[in-house]
Amino acid sequence: MPQPPAKKAILQTADDPISVEPIQQATVIVIHPGSYNLRIGRASDAYPVTVPHCIARRCTSAKPKQARSDWILREECKHPDRDQQVKEGYRAVEDLLLSRPTHTGEYRQLVPVKQLIGYNSKAHPAKSDRICSQKWTNVDSRPDFVVGEEALFINPKDGYQVSWPMKRGRLNLHDKAGGSLMSVLADLETIWTSIIYSQLQIPAKDLKHYRAILLLPDVYNPRHAKALFEMLLNNLGFEAVILHQESVCATFGAGLPCACVVDVGDQKSSVCCVDDGMSHHATRITMEYGGSDISRCLHSLLARSGARLPQMDLTQAPGVLQLQEIKEAFCHLDQDRHGVKPHVIQIKLPQENIIKYGLRLGDEMILAPLAIFKPEAFGLQGSHLIRTQPRGESDPEDPYDQDYLRRTSRQSGGGRLKKDAAESGRDMADTSMGNLEDLQPTAMEDDSNDIPDSLAPSDSGAKAGRKEEEEEDEILEEEGTTNILQLMGVDQAILHSIDKCDGEEMKRRMLSTILLVGGGLGFEGAQLWLQYQVWMNMPAHYRSTLETMDVVHRPKDIDPSLVSWKGASILACLDSCQELWIRQIEYKQASVRLLRERTPFEW
Repeated sequence: MPQPPAKKAILQTADDPISVEPIQQATVIVIHPGSYNLRIGRASDAYPVTVPHCIARRCTSAKPKQARSDWILREECKHPDRDQQVKEGYRAVEDLLLSRPTHTGEYRQLVPVKQLIGYNSKAHPAKSDRICSQKWTNVDSRPDFVVGEEALFINPKDGYQVSWPMKRGRLNLHDKAGGSLMSVLADLETIWTSIIYSQLQIPAKDLKHYRAILLLPDVYNPRHAKALFEMLLNNLGFEAVILHQESVCATFGAGLPCACVVDVGDQKSSVCCVDDGMSHHATRITMEYGGSDISRCLHSLLARSGARLPQMDLTQAPGVLQLQEIKEAFCHLDQDRHGVKPHVIQIKLPQENIIKYGLRLGDEMILAPLAIFKPEAFGLQGSHLIRTQPRGESDPEDPYDQDYLRRTSRQSGGGRLKKDAAESGRDMADTSMGNLEDLQPTAMEDDSNDIPDSLAPSDSGAKAGRKEEEEEDEILEEEGTTNILQLMGVDQAILHSIDKCDGEEMKRRMLSTILLVGGGLGFEGAQLWLQYQVWMNMPAHYRSTLETMDVVHRPKDIDPSLVSWKGASILACLDSCQELWIRQIEYKQASVRLLRERTPFEW
């Protein structure tokens, strides 16, 4: 009996042998796309190239408007209750700060804000003789696009619009110009190709000799993941591609067999439990806040203390970058650093004199990062601020997608949903899980004229069947994704995720090892604060039975923002990885079915 055509891409044939030769790490490019940074490099490199994940395209209108940046200012903050919400959030963060003792056992006191306002409101900017060494990007040749850091330093008057193809950990789709899926994919293709050529010295025509590993977020859209995969394989022309998840690669990079992975990035924070190289579907949760929200919170706290910095324009990229620099230089989570401290803040704008402010600040530098535990301080309201892994959408190219498998397994297993009489005569053995690979898509097509009149369903029966089917879908939707109405702090998200694990033993293992990665919470003392918060909020019976509770922040002295990329580069040289590669010729024959069979996670 000849093999079905759909299997030819998966089985080894004489005309299409699958290479078993070891793959050289230097020929594997690891791509970790983030909302703010793109990390990309050869698997053999010690560190990846890290560049802002953005592109500036030349405006085509005769009189282009001055470009504005929506990087840090959020639509979710534009609501009438924002001021009251932020005020209550600050109070909650202050209470949290007062609740934890210092290393001496004492409790710290808050610095009165009025004491700071009296001094800071009188502070005047001092213009230095030094000129900022950062220059505006030269676009006199009027290139069609500029990518990376150069895109951020294009003068707003030069007529270029900066776009971020990823936002909040997913593709930045919107209803404005450049917000379609095709436009976003085109931006990603341009950015990645340009960076590979300029930073890795690999021209686009040579990518056919290279392979790529693409890291996906824990909560992902399968349709978008497939589009990214096809872009790498077909448009960029890589020889073969692997898709893998950030959390699993983080455990590889840290050398941990299992962990609750907490990834705090610039614009999103995600939590996921990983055991033996597998990400547990029900434990994945993503919250749409991160390091940039901490920066915006810091700006608000500085203004509250009387430190108004008019030169720092948050509608322009240089102003946002300046705020990020101040945050990284002064913010901390050290419980023992308290009291009024003098600070000299420098405002450095391209090709302008450096401006200095002499300020006195109290708790602002610890309150801003502490807001990660009390996200109401960010002043956000919206319906999609917290996400879990959605049920897979029906894919017309995949006859055995999740929707089909769910329905057929429910029918063949005698589930709650009753089949209507028109389909009751079909042989259910043909649609069992064991024979899915041998099914042809045409087997799903029935001619209604072949149904005997005696079996024709009544209108009421059909309606009842549809109603039961809709109810079943609603139940499955609730089981697959938890309806969470408001944002949680990172500590609460960890406990929520671990609670979704199967079995008490698994929950204890996850509580005993928490891996903190990402660049959004890289503050001094973050590890101890996270450990304290999880310990204080976990169920009491776990505290009495846990032997240890480790929060791993810098595994093997690796920068937390690079742990996932490092793990993917390790993956590239493993023998077990060789069977995960999907080559162009295979994908042309088997299409998305091959993604389902080769990806090392539930597609």
